[in-house]
Amino acid sequence: MKLLDKKVKVSYVNPIEEWYERYTVDHYRSKYNIGKYDNGMLISISNKELNYETIIGQFKDIYISILKACKGKGYRFSKWDLKRFNGYWEGEQIVLPSEEKLLDVISKKIPIMIGGIHNYKKEDARSCGKEYCHTHIYLYNIHHHLPNANGSDRSLRDIEDKIERHLQRYTNTRKRLQNIIRITPVGVGAYKFTDTITPTKLYEYLRSPIDNPDANNLMNYISNNRHLPSIQYPLALVHYNHRID
Repeated sequence: MKLLDKKVKVSYVNPIEEWYERYTVDHYRSKYNIGKYDNGMLISISNKELNYETIIGQFKDIYISILKACKGKGYRFSKWDLKRFNGYWEGEQIVLPSEEKLLDVISKKIPIMIGGIHNYKKEDARSCGKEYCHTHIYLYNIHHHLPNANGSDRSLRDIEDKIERHLQRYTNTRKRLQNIIRITPVGVGAYKFTDTITPTKLYEYLRSPIDNPDANNLMNYISNNRHLPSIQYPLALVHYNHRID
């Protein structure tokens, strides 16, 4: 029997990634052509005198408000068409659909929202000595519904401003104060090397608080209630059930 002169190369094909590449068209992302929100959008809301129970009940409404800001008044959304996954106080902090389902949602251009809640610092005046909270929202796939994902486009800035106005009602303040709602792209600054997110890597990224809690990325930042570490709030995932054109 003749022996092989060279080692046989064995390669592993991720079946999930193979499915996405085969059955979706709008998946290619060149590292030289990444839009402002291709890695996702972070929205931080400095709520006034709100606790966890109130904020967690707002997440479906927040999701719809963001979509209405992007799609306009003529596009109708219903909370009955939303799917929500809640994490656990004891056990896994975040609960996700299956990886296959997550990719299916992404391929239909449906935004996926993760809602996290933090306490203010005890010495922060906004805490009021009652451990009030504020909100962090991570949105993936939202770039499909923005006018143009580059920072120079005026219409994109108009939509960002519209999102802020739509979310004002969740701040518990009547006045629209500067920086009470902050919208920033993901994958820049401190996270530019750790938060380059693609559809086939999103599932792993969202599971960071479970599988890789020490990783320096935005998901772990959202999941970590660092100002009151004795309480770690569950995260919520929300997505629409139908394709959004």
